[in-house]
Amino acid sequence: MVDNRFAFAADRIFDGKSVWTDHVVIVEGDRIDEFLPRASVPDDVKVFHEADTTIIPGLIDTHVHFMRWQGPLYLAYGVTTIRDVGNNLEWILAQRQAPRIGCVPTILCCGPFLDGPQPCHPLVSRACMSEADAVGAVRQILAAGVDGVKFYCGLDADWLAAMVRAAHEMDRKAFMHCLQFGVRSALEAGVDEFYHLDGVVADVWPDAPLGWLNLWGDPDFEKTWPAQQGLADDIAAAGITCTPTLAYWQSQVRIRSMDFPSYDQVQYLPAKMLQWQGVATARGNFQMWDRGLAAAQRFLGLLLDRHVPILAGTDVPFGAIPPGLSIWHELSLLVASGLSPEHALRAATSDAAKFLGRTDLGRITPGAIADLVILKGNPLMHIPTMPQIVQIIHHGCMRQSADLFSEAKRVLGTVTEDPWSKQFQLHAARAG
Repeated sequence: MVDNRFAFAADRIFDGKSVWTDHVVIVEGDRIDEFLPRASVPDDVKVFHEADTTIIPGLIDTHVHFMRWQGPLYLAYGVTTIRDVGNNLEWILAQRQAPRIGCVPTILCCGPFLDGPQPCHPLVSRACMSEADAVGAVRQILAAGVDGVKFYCGLDADWLAAMVRAAHEMDRKAFMHCLQFGVRSALEAGVDEFYHLDGVVADVWPDAPLGWLNLWGDPDFEKTWPAQQGLADDIAAAGITCTPTLAYWQSQVRIRSMDFPSYDQVQYLPAKMLQWQGVATARGNFQMWDRGLAAAQRFLGLLLDRHVPILAGTDVPFGAIPPGLSIWHELSLLVASGLSPEHALRAATSDAAKFLGRTDLGRITPGAIADLVILKGNPLMHIPTMPQIVQIIHHGCMRQSADLFSEAKRVLGTVTEDPWSKQFQLHAARAG
C-alpha cells in the first residue's frame, strides 16, 4: 500500500464508462481519492505521467479456474480481479482470503461445480443426487461465503428452477454450463449467465452428430442459421448474460496448428499443463475449430444486435494461452464480433463489476479500489493482443510488469500442488 497520495496522468483516461483528457487519478492508500482536471492537482501531490499512454481500470476476467502459478501473470497483463468459476471450496476460499498486496489478483469465486451424480470434474465438483440434494448444495456453498454458484452439465434439467430460486433467495446469481440442456433450459429456469455459447447446438441442431463446440465448424451447422436467430431472440427476451470465452475457442485453433508452440506463447506456461492437456498430440483439424470460432462470432453478433449483455472471460487454464494475456485476446475477439473497443473494455471493467455486484471494482471514481492499468497507445481505438503495460496499480500498490514476469517464472513449480493440477492429472490418466 502506498504511504502518500499519488496522481496518475495519461494522454487519455477511460473510467469504465467514458473517456477523459487532461485529468488525473489521485490514489490514497488502497482507494481512488479523487478524479479531477490536471490543473486542479495540489502542488504537493506527485504526478506520474508517461507520454502516449492510456489509463484504464484494472481488468476483470470473469471466467477462470485459478491455480497459484497464474497469479503474477494476471497482474502483469493488467488483470487485477478474477472470478474463479469452479474449484475446491476450502482451497479457493483460502486463496481469496490471502493478503491482497502480493502477486495475486483479487479473487471472487463460486466454489465447486454443482454437477450430477457422476461429475465430469470430480475433484473440483459437488455431486448432487436429487433435486433436494442439489438445492441443499446451493444453500450450503453460498452460506460458505462464495460470490455465486455454478451449475454443470450433469444435473437434471428439472432441478434447475429450484436451484436458481435457492440462489436468488440468498441474493446470489446462478451461472451455467448448458451443454446438452440447451440454452432454453437455462432461460426457463431463470439462470443469470451462460458460458462458452454452450448449449446453442442442442437448441438449434437437435440431430447434430456427437461433439462439443467443434460442431460449430461442421459445414451443416450453417443450415441452422434461422434457428440461431430465433434462439438469439429468446436469449435477449430472457435478459440472461452471456460470457462466450472466445479466447478458449481460439486456443483450440492455436493448439491444433502445426506451428504451435512458439516461445512467446508458452514461456510462462508450465510444461506439465501442456502435457496434461495433450497439446503435443492435438495436431490437425484446426480448420474445423477455426470455422467454429467464426460461426460463434457470427452468433455473438446476433446477440449484440439484440443488446444481450456480454462479459469478458477466458476459461484459463484450459487452452494454451498465458493467463492475463488471454483477456486481451478475448477483447480483440469481441471487437471482431461487433463490439466497439470501448464496449469490449466495459465487458472487462464496469459491466463485469456491475454484474458481479462489485461497484468498487472496474471503475475510476472516488471511493473505488485503486486498481489501474497504464499502457502504451490507445486501446479505445484498437485493442492490442500484446499490450505494452507501463504500470499496474493493484489496491494502490504500484507493480512493474518485469518484476511480475520474474515472479511468474519462479512459481511455475507450484503447478503440481493445487486442486486443478490433480484434476488435470486424473483426466490425462483416463485419456492415456
